[in-house]
Amino acid sequence: MVKITEKENEKKTIKFKINKKKMIRSLCILILSIYVLHVFLVHFVVNRYNERIYPGVKVEGINLSGKTEKEAVDTLKHKYVNEALKKNILIKAGNKVYKINYSKLNMNYNIEDTVKDAFKYGKKGSIYDKYKIIRSAKEKQFSLKYSYNKSEAEEIISKIENDFDKKPIDAKITRDKNDKFQVTSEKQGQEIDKDKLIEDMEAEINSKDTKDVMVNVKMKEIQPVMKKSDLKKIDTKISSFTTDFSSSTDSRANNINVAAKSLDGITIMPNQIFSFNNIVGERTEKRGYQAAGVIVGDKLESGFGGGVCQVSSTLHNAVVRAGIVPIERDHHNLPVSYVELGMDATVDYGNIDYKFKNTLNYPIYIECLVEDGNLTFNIYSNSKLTEKTYNLVNSVKTTKEDNKTVLTVKAYKVTYKDGKQISKQEINTDKYRLPN
Repeated sequence: MVKITEKENEKKTIKFKINKKKMIRSLCILILSIYVLHVFLVHFVVNRYNERIYPGVKVEGINLSGKTEKEAVDTLKHKYVNEALKKNILIKAGNKVYKINYSKLNMNYNIEDTVKDAFKYGKKGSIYDKYKIIRSAKEKQFSLKYSYNKSEAEEIISKIENDFDKKPIDAKITRDKNDKFQVTSEKQGQEIDKDKLIEDMEAEINSKDTKDVMVNVKMKEIQPVMKKSDLKKIDTKISSFTTDFSSSTDSRANNINVAAKSLDGITIMPNQIFSFNNIVGERTEKRGYQAAGVIVGDKLESGFGGGVCQVSSTLHNAVVRAGIVPIERDHHNLPVSYVELGMDATVDYGNIDYKFKNTLNYPIYIECLVEDGNLTFNIYSNSKLTEKTYNLVNSVKTTKEDNKTVLTVKAYKVTYKDGKQISKQEINTDKYRLPN
């Protein structure tokens, strides 16, 4: 056997220690080299995307990875916008189809702003945060916002309305020569559901599909206000009132006739509001009115429509005697000759109106007759309403103010049942200043 001497063992130990140090040094150099290479790679990759969009970034599904802002804008305009402008919105209504081309909508997409947002994605944080985002290439979607000129769409919608909207036709009630009521049937109307159509069009305009899209127009049924079944309930006269205008001038009598004609045959449904000015209209020469005496303040002056207040006052008295209290009514400053104090109703187109709401459970029909210098309003409704009758009465108090006689008048609606008074309701208080 060969014996290993202590000296040889010592040499081997020294050699091993030297080799170990070399290995450690080499490993450190390797690790440092790898680290330096990694740092270099990180910087290289991140710097490469300093002026480019990060991987995984898409706008409207179009991949913009690695593109500059300008390249991204050009890509979107070419691949999305230009294609989208070829698209048509087809609107189907009934058996008709209406077409709107995107180019006519003057579509304006916020491409530049969206690309800026896409470019900024991932660019905040440390260099290693940026590197992780780049390496992961996780998908990040951005959407374009748009605006467009709505005039083209509104024009098409208007055309569809003209083609398909039908106004309902109310049932109508008239009195024949034998004083019997004749009722014609109502007709249902229709109109396009404009709000739904605009909503559906907006959704399709914003659609990412570049192919033509179809929008179906929904129709809404429009019910008439007056139905035959309701008007047939009108079967009897429930009130009447007459005033005399036989002493009027020809022009004043003419004005009464013109206003009366516009009110004859008016039907008012339950809860419907009647407006004298809306129905009679403006009192002008073109509409047949003549100049006649009118009360202006506390003076009698000449003006178109003089005498019309007698029509509104006569109607007022008939309406209250039908059990209805007006919701808007004013009096003259001076007493009038055709009705008692507190029972007049002055009107002035654009300033003073006479209004009432039909508070009865049935529709009412207004008949207006002009005969032999008399003006009569008859109110018709259902015979069940005759269980009660009504009257309009007043009370007058005379005082002095500034050396002028002042009449303070209270008007009351009095209700009767079976010939007995059951209530008395004050409906207005008026003051009239008499001229000296």
